[in-house]
Amino acid sequence: MPNPSLIRRHKGLLRHTLDQLLLVDLVRYGVVALRFLWFVKVLGRLRTLSLPGTADAAVADNTISHNLKGLRDLAVNRSHLLVRPLSVIEALPVDARVLSVGPRTEGELMNLAAHGFSWEQISGLDLISYSPKIQLGDMHETKYVDNQFDAVVLGWVLAYSEDPARAAREMIRITRPGGIVAVGVEYSPQSQEQVIAEVGYLPGAKARIGSCEEILGFFGPAVDHVYCSHVVAPQALGSVGALCVIFSVRK
Repeated sequence: MPNPSLIRRHKGLLRHTLDQLLLVDLVRYGVVALRFLWFVKVLGRLRTLSLPGTADAAVADNTISHNLKGLRDLAVNRSHLLVRPLSVIEALPVDARVLSVGPRTEGELMNLAAHGFSWEQISGLDLISYSPKIQLGDMHETKYVDNQFDAVVLGWVLAYSEDPARAAREMIRITRPGGIVAVGVEYSPQSQEQVIAEVGYLPGAKARIGSCEEILGFFGPAVDHVYCSHVVAPQALGSVGALCVIFSVRK
């Protein structure tokens, strides 16, 4: 993004100041919670996408049911790991068109606004939606046109794909040449068997993504400049970390 003075001029001082309040996790949680209650409890807008029941479906089993449980994570604090570094990439224009894939709630969208991106230019795509900002859809086959976005954020969603290379091709299609893709994937030392024993089912794809290099491999020759390749190690036994990569797109 351009320097803060240009962002202030684009948004206006008051709007920019109010957006920056969303940097505080508790404030962002409160705002998202109020909107969540309005759209879900009052308007009854919570919806999920109907998926084909084929054995070779690209979306992993249990994805929707598992992530419905995660709707309580309204602030989505882990999105800082992708949004903060994304916000300082000067190749992105002040009015960058940003797509958040798999945000579940509006928390990640508001975090993007807090870091300088324009709320009007931020949108979401998910199998679950209650917000007018989040379109129901599957990341493996979207309705967006070619080169529609300046930046695409895949925050902890690629691990729910049984065909991540297909999802990657679709994300490249809708990202403009020179645009930015940011990917975060949960990193856990637990085996799949341990996860199933703990949770009762397998949340995510059958094959686990194990490295930043593997993530970049899904995008193949479309990877141009790698801005960030970072492993966040689990802090304690039983906790989870993250694999984060941010790169520009070559077409």
